[in-house]
Amino acid sequence: MATAPAESKPDHNSLGKASFIIGLIGLVLSFIPVVGFVSWLLAPLAIIFGLIALRRRNRSLAIAGIVTGVIALFVCFAWAKAAGAAGEAFNRDTFNTTGQTKDNSAAPVMDATIKGVWRDMEGNKVAAGQTYGGHRLHFTGERIADFGGDAAAPTISFVGKSEEFVEQLVAASFSAADGKTITGLKKGGKVGFTCNNISETIGEGYSLAGCVLDK
Repeated sequence: MATAPAESKPDHNSLGKASFIIGLIGLVLSFIPVVGFVSWLLAPLAIIFGLIALRRRNRSLAIAGIVTGVIALFVCFAWAKAAGAAGEAFNRDTFNTTGQTKDNSAAPVMDATIKGVWRDMEGNKVAAGQTYGGHRLHFTGERIADFGGDAAAPTISFVGKSEEFVEQLVAASFSAADGKTITGLKKGGKVGFTCNNISETIGEGYSLAGCVLDK
C-alpha cells in the first residue's frame, strides 16, 4: 500500500527570520551617509536575535542574519574610522572651525598662489588642509584688488575666485611694520609676501594673517 509523502514542516524559527530581515535592512542602510547611523542599532540586534535563533531548528536564516549584522557593523565602523581620520586632518591643519590659528612662525615656507589655494580648498578642504597646513605660504606677483584697515593694521585683498559678475576676495593682514610700504602701493599692482596663518572664512574662501611683504 502506497504511503502519502510526508508534508514538510513549516519554518517556525520566526526569530531567525527577524534576524535576517533586520540584518539585511541594517546592511543596506549602513552604506547610506547620515541615515546609516540607524545600523548601529539594527546590526547588533540582528546578531543577538540570530544567536538566540541558533538554538532552534531551521537555522539558515539565523545564520544569514548574523552574517548580515556583522557586515553592517563592519561598514559602520569603517564610516566611523573615516570620520575620525577627517577630524584628525582638520586638527592637524590650519583650516579649523574654531577660528583659531596656529603659530607657524618657524614653519617651513611653501610657495602658493591665491587662486590655487582657493581652488584646492573648494575641491577638497581636508586634502587642502593636509597640503598647506603647518606651512608658511609664500605668494609671488599677486595682483592687488583692494586695501583695508589702517597703517597700524593694514590689509590687502586679492581675487581668490572670479565668476561672471562677482569676484571672491581673500584678505591678507599685515603688521604696522609694512604699513608705510602698503600705503604707497596701488590697486592693480603686484606684490609678493609670506603669511604665517591661513583660516576659513564664513561661507566659503579663506583669509591670511601674519603676513610680511617681500623685501
